[in-house]
Amino acid sequence: MIFENGYYNDRVSFQYRLGTVPIYINLIEGAILPFLSISALPITFRFEGFMKQEDDKEGECVGAVPGVDPFQPVRWGICMSGSKKAGTNSWWGLLSSAVKAGSREKPHFSGAWVTGGIGGEVRDSRENRFLRTELLSGIGGSSRCYRVKPYEMDMGRGELEAVGKALSELLEKPPPRSVMEDEVRLRRYYERSAGRLLSRNGSIRKGEERALLSRICAQYSTGYGAIEHLLRDERVQDIYIDSPTEINPVYVSLGGAMDPDLQGTYPTNIYLTDAELSRLVSILRFTSGRPFSEAHPVLECDMKLHNSRATAVGPPLSPHGISLAIRKHAHDPWTLPRLVGARSLSSNAAGFLNLCLDSRATILVAGPRGAGKTSLLGALLFEIDPSKRMIVIEDTPELPLTELRAQGYKVLGLMVDGRRGLTTEVALRTALRLGESVLIMGEVRGPETKTLYEAMSAGTAGSSVLGTFHADSASSVYKRAVNDLGVAPGSFTATDLIVVSGLVRPHGSRTYLRRVVQISEVSKDEEGVFLDLFSYDPRDDALKATSDLRRSPLLGRMGRNWGWSLEEMLAEMALRSGIFDDLLSLYSKDIISKPETAISALETFREIRARSIDEGWVKDTSRLRREWGEQFSGGWI
Repeated sequence: MIFENGYYNDRVSFQYRLGTVPIYINLIEGAILPFLSISALPITFRFEGFMKQEDDKEGECVGAVPGVDPFQPVRWGICMSGSKKAGTNSWWGLLSSAVKAGSREKPHFSGAWVTGGIGGEVRDSRENRFLRTELLSGIGGSSRCYRVKPYEMDMGRGELEAVGKALSELLEKPPPRSVMEDEVRLRRYYERSAGRLLSRNGSIRKGEERALLSRICAQYSTGYGAIEHLLRDERVQDIYIDSPTEINPVYVSLGGAMDPDLQGTYPTNIYLTDAELSRLVSILRFTSGRPFSEAHPVLECDMKLHNSRATAVGPPLSPHGISLAIRKHAHDPWTLPRLVGARSLSSNAAGFLNLCLDSRATILVAGPRGAGKTSLLGALLFEIDPSKRMIVIEDTPELPLTELRAQGYKVLGLMVDGRRGLTTEVALRTALRLGESVLIMGEVRGPETKTLYEAMSAGTAGSSVLGTFHADSASSVYKRAVNDLGVAPGSFTATDLIVVSGLVRPHGSRTYLRRVVQISEVSKDEEGVFLDLFSYDPRDDALKATSDLRRSPLLGRMGRNWGWSLEEMLAEMALRSGIFDDLLSLYSKDIISKPETAISALETFREIRARSIDEGWVKDTSRLRREWGEQFSGGWI
């Protein structure tokens, strides 16, 4: 689209199919000029027309108008001249629906166009003072749309003029250097400055309205514009902006929705201009301090203000223009109870993993990209005894260290930065010299893998080791570690468990679901041999224990350390599994999603269990479960 100096000099088009004859209809200055041609192809209605202004009434058309008021919201599309109206099943009704879906609009200060989006059933609708969001699906669910209607798209003339003037004044006066280096402080500075400018406007009287417009000013100056609406939706996990942006809508990937049918990838009704996408990347380049040019066509950085990770790709690597992918971190970190509630993990498997962590097992979480490896690893960290010290090595801050510290955990984070020579191997060797601790590797993937396994085999890696690994099965983890990364087959047996996360489609559904699909024990006696203790059953969409669980050497070793039999260890595992079930039956998903819920539940269990050891009834699992329920529910309900 072309927008300059108030002139709208580009034509737009929309296509609609019906029947077997292609019909091309041009709309110029309100006139419809049909050109017919016969072929065996489906009918294609192609509408071409000029921009039109706001407040066009049905049945009227306005052509390109020089000198359009710059404070009017820009809208373009096609409207029908004449007064003929009919039902939605008629030719005119279908034409009207096509026109509505093909129209675009934006305020003058935005670089994002918003369209009507597809028609279809509204499956979910949410609204606040800033935005209305709808999730739509077409007939049979074959087409989807994440449709937004931001407040700034419907502002009146007075509000548009006030925001426009405030933005002009903000851009004329740069902020002080003291706030330029901090994205959070810079954002607050712009919001406060915009609020002061708006307060001078006599038409903006209410403090609530000033606060709303101040945020819009900050959003479209130092912020990410219309994309921020997607960043603020807790259901959105990924945002994709593919070049060329004029024809490709912004896409989002939704996860964690209450209705599993709503999960998946959706086109939005947002289209970015090239200039807007360049502005977003300029912000990322400035806040990260990293280069982005033809010589450096890839930019990877954190978006701390929105708890996200961005990757931008430009020419010549992306020849059609800049593309941008944003991966959002979870707003509330995942915990094992929350994973059980989402059916990503069974309560039986959660109880087993809790017991293994209590016994200082070494665990690798494997899986393909997007399967939830990091989320599962983060959930396991909340199961570690808070009295133990953790050292976490990451190159991208994704694990919930802030939340762990807020809950009283002792966590030391080591951040890898290859540009400064701070490689993962350097961080690992440093961590091994920092004393007894649980060692967590954000990702095990390079030369440090051999160093890690040498330390684990020698017993110098601490009380236990946890990490993630890119592979889709336990055997794939072994092959990559041994064949590609140089780990000695004998050293690999220092791993106790491999937990595999996957993306599944139970019953061939359209939606991919994140599930733990395998928990395998690594044989200590035979190299490259695994014992599958839990396996995913797609028929029931559930992770189930296998018959091999009852002969697990790991459970046997843990039992010998405790002085317990295998049957007693299985009873202990069942106790912990039952507590996960009780926790889910006591509270709503909103409460379960909070990490403090899982931590409090586990700490209550530890207190009661410690008392049962002192009083000699630790093997009375029924009493342990009953007393936990009485004490924990009494403190929360």
